[in-house]
This record gives sequence, structure tokens and C-alpha cells, in this order.
Amino acid sequence: MANNRIFYACQAVVMGRVGELTVHASTPYAHATKLNFAKGLQSVGVNTTFNLEQAFEIGQISIYENIEEVPDVDVTIEKVIDGFPLLYHLATPLASSVGETLVARSAAKCDLRLGIWPDTVTAAADGTAPSTEVYCSGMFLSNVTFTMPVDGNCTESISLVGNDKRWYGGSDGDAKIDTNNANFADESPLALIMASGGVQRRENIDFAASIMPTSLDGIKTSVSGNNLAGASHPYIDDGDPIVHIQSITVSADLGREPIQELGRKAPYFRYATFPVEVSCDIETISTSGDFVQAFEEGDPNNVGTVNEGNNTPEETIHVMINDSTFLDLGSKNRLGSVTFGGGDAGGGNATATFSYTNFNDLSVRHRNDPHKENAGYKLIQPWV
Repeated sequence: MANNRIFYACQAVVMGRVGELTVHASTPYAHATKLNFAKGLQSVGVNTTFNLEQAFEIGQISIYENIEEVPDVDVTIEKVIDGFPLLYHLATPLASSVGETLVARSAAKCDLRLGIWPDTVTAAADGTAPSTEVYCSGMFLSNVTFTMPVDGNCTESISLVGNDKRWYGGSDGDAKIDTNNANFADESPLALIMASGGVQRRENIDFAASIMPTSLDGIKTSVSGNNLAGASHPYIDDGDPIVHIQSITVSADLGREPIQELGRKAPYFRYATFPVEVSCDIETISTSGDFVQAFEEGDPNNVGTVNEGNNTPEETIHVMINDSTFLDLGSKNRLGSVTFGGGDAGGGNATATFSYTNFNDLSVRHRNDPHKENAGYKLIQPWV
């Protein structure tokens, strides 16, 4: 019987290496050669664009031919950060030890399968086959964004791009999602099981293992824990955060450009458009102002240093979340803008938003990355 509707309880997404057809059932979150369920999923959308190019001719007003180019398939997915594998890692399975960097991950592609079960089941993947499945093959990561707000859940969203999408009905035997993962419907957030706070929220940002940029008023040094009271801030001894951060957003847009060749219609590769800009926006409650100086000749305090003639230095940014998500933006982040405002007559608080950028530096680590054995960072996990 056809569904009356599709809603969150009757959908599930699996992702993994190209060509894999089954879900690894016994240890589905620690096996690099099988598809993995995306846990904590909040939304998924698929957009298909058929690119048309028109050819006209002299002698008639009617179109000569409406030429169809290769279609573009875009998939957007969002999940809560909850201890289960990140979408970023599921979307970039690594076949060899090429490293954990953004450039290493950019060459990987994945398969994605969205299963739709009957709207009468209590949970997807509960031992029954999906009634419908959409299969997107050879998908490349296009964008990744991590959002850590003061209100609500910490989330991760990604965009995938490709050129191939196929719909299957369960009756034709082509649906490939394995339903042997009997625990899918019953699992709590893995971070809750691991006593790491469940779905990650504002209290789960681990500033003791993070490094905030020194251009935030109150941050003195570029070392782990520099937003907490301690040895570098002897006048404060209560251990509370020094800067009252409201949100952190980290994003990288890889773009994708196809490389075509004569003799075939489909591109043989879609490369990331390096250099890739990595952005980090940090919003704070302002207690005195943003205290970012701007001099036309550069900050005089930088005279005689490597930053002479500049107003801003290069900054190190690391963000650690209790579930083991670790974002390493390297040491070459520069403050691009700061916006101070708010505190209006309506009673709102004044805030300052600091926007930093670097190029090509974004390493994302997680203890449950199914491909971490091949990613070259097992021995430098920040939680070890």
C-alpha cells in the first residue's frame, strides 16, 4: 500500500564508499568498507537540475535544439552532534592513508542511499525493507558547516554534489539498504551512552581543550584552555569562561568544478576549487566593547614584530566538543571583520561578532570516524 505521507520516522540515510551495497550490521560505526547509517539526522533534501543549453539557427525563430547537459544532483543533510560519526566523515571515506586534512578529504567521494519505509512502521530499518529508495552515486562533498549556538543543539550540515540519481521501488528488488542493524531504532545518542552529554549543547563545548583567538577581548595567550580562568589570568580564579561566547560557526565551501573530456558526456572528476576559504564566526556578549583597534598605518604595538604594518595577527583556533568532535583550523586565521552592535532601547544586549578566515586549514577529528584508521590521525586524537 502506498504511503499517505513521508515523515521523519519512516526515513533513514546510509552513506559510505562508492560501490558498497550493504550496511555493516554488527559494528556499523567502525567499519570503513560498508555503508553507515547517519544518526541524529534532522533533515535531508535532494534537488535535481537538468541543465539545458539552447541552439538556434539563422532562418527560423523556433528553437533549433534544446540540448540537455549532464544533470546536477545536490543533497543537503543536517544532523545533531551526538557522539555518532559525523556526516563529514561518512561523506569522505578514505581508501588509503592520505591524511586528515581538507585537501586529503576533498578527493574522496561516496554513495548515499535514502530509504523510505511504510508510514505505518514505528521505526525505519526495523527489519523490514524500505518500500522506496533513492540512490545517489559518486557524490562529492561541497560544503560543511558546524554550528554551536547558545540556544539549541550543536549541529553539522553538509552539501553533496553529483550527477547520478536513481529511484528504486522495493518490489523490483533493487533497494539495497540492509535492515540487519536491529539497534538502529532503539539507540540513544552515543554521547549519552558514553557519559559525554548526549546531544551536544552549549555546556558541552570543552574550552579547556580549545584555543580561542587572542583578538577576543580577555584572551591573553594562544594555548589550550585560554578562555578559562587560570594561570594566564591570575586575577580570576573561579574557573569560569572569561569571554562570554554566544555562538561559534565554522564553515568551508569547497565548490566543485567538473573536468570534462572528449568521448564521454559525464565528467571524469569534480575537483574542489582550491584555495578553499574556511570561515569561523564567533559571537560574544560585549561587556566593554570589541576592543579591536584599527589604524591606517597598522597597530603601533606591532612595530618591530612580524605583524608590523598590520592591525591583526595570525591566530590559532581549535574547538573541542565533549563528544570528541575536534575542529582544528590551524594557526593562520586572520580577523576579517568585527561587528559591534545591539544594546538598543528594546532591552537587548550588546554583542560583538568576530569573523575569521583562513585558507585550506580545516582538520576534523572524531573518535567514531569509521575511516580513522586510514586517515592518519589515530595517534594524535585530542581526547587520548
